[in-house]
Amino acid sequence: MMLKVVDAVVEIPQDAVTRRESLSLERDPKVPEDDPYAQRTIGGIFGRLDHDRFLISSDKRSFDTFFPTTIRGTIRTQYETGIDALTALLCEQIGLPRPLRLWTAENFCRESLERLKIKLNGQIEFATYHCVDDFRQVTASDVVLYLHFNRYDPASRQTIEEIKQQTGATVIEDFVQAPLNIAQFTGDFAFNSLRKFSSLDVAIAYQRDRRVQQKPQPDESRYRLLRKQAELVRSQFLDRPSAELEQGHLKLVRESDAALAVPGIAFAHPSEIERATAFDFQTAQQLRRANYARLAAALHGQTPEITTQPGDYMYLMVTTPHRDRFRADLFAQRIFPVIHWADSASDTARTGLSLHIDQRYSPADMDRVAAVMRNTRDLLRKPDIR
Repeated sequence: MMLKVVDAVVEIPQDAVTRRESLSLERDPKVPEDDPYAQRTIGGIFGRLDHDRFLISSDKRSFDTFFPTTIRGTIRTQYETGIDALTALLCEQIGLPRPLRLWTAENFCRESLERLKIKLNGQIEFATYHCVDDFRQVTASDVVLYLHFNRYDPASRQTIEEIKQQTGATVIEDFVQAPLNIAQFTGDFAFNSLRKFSSLDVAIAYQRDRRVQQKPQPDESRYRLLRKQAELVRSQFLDRPSAELEQGHLKLVRESDAALAVPGIAFAHPSEIERATAFDFQTAQQLRRANYARLAAALHGQTPEITTQPGDYMYLMVTTPHRDRFRADLFAQRIFPVIHWADSASDTARTGLSLHIDQRYSPADMDRVAAVMRNTRDLLRKPDIR
């Protein structure tokens, strides 16, 4: 029996669309129309301005609604990254230095697992599940990392309950790809990351006790300092696009990611927690869902060249046998889709593209993405162009 997938129903709230238009960062690029950088960039990490335009007053904040202080006997704790949060949960539940075996989905990022291994001093083994039948090999001393793939599927509740009943294993739910749904977890523990939702170096874990004690962290980590530099350079690039700024931005992003592969557990910086609590998650989610629905509708029925995958508010994921061609054509138009889990063994890593549909972008941006995708599809249907 394969893991069950149920399409989500997406509503388009008109008030959210209206607010997004009022917050639009459309700008005069101040460069000639034939300049390759004249097109508005879609993709890349969030800048500070992308986040700060969604800050709201304390009486309207929704942080505690999406992320309650406690859930079913677990306590909310904020870490710097999702791997820091997962490391803390494993330390709490298993008790180091005894080695443990962690079951992960086939499309889980291998680089993240290497970082996890460093943080746990190598005292961990990894096993991969492809379908529900693989859980027959799970033992009570194992930990199952249940991945919510690009959305929260209510059908996962039954699967998780069956895993717990049949194996006795600890189940940790990974909400990195559905961060606003973490309060719905039914496993033993859960974590998310807000880094890909906005410019926030905050990951939330729900844990039973704090064996890993949260300590004041006044100094910023090397990762966070590099990330802030990258955000600054990106803002400069959007104001005055140039190849030099673009390369500088990409270099800083790579260096910041490399800075995560270090021992120890980093808690979220107090200033990041404050920025998270002041963020309007509800409006951002509505805008994302509106963008998702618009782009999904525009790409509907484009098989076999384009097949859309189930989603909700994080990315619009498509699979295509012509992935590299679509990606190259999008790049040429300043649209930068993501290849998720490129280092995994999943088929999705070879055929998948993740299109940005987040709150930074307008309906016109979604139409532009769809137009490039359809144009490439039309070219692929001409035998002499393939």
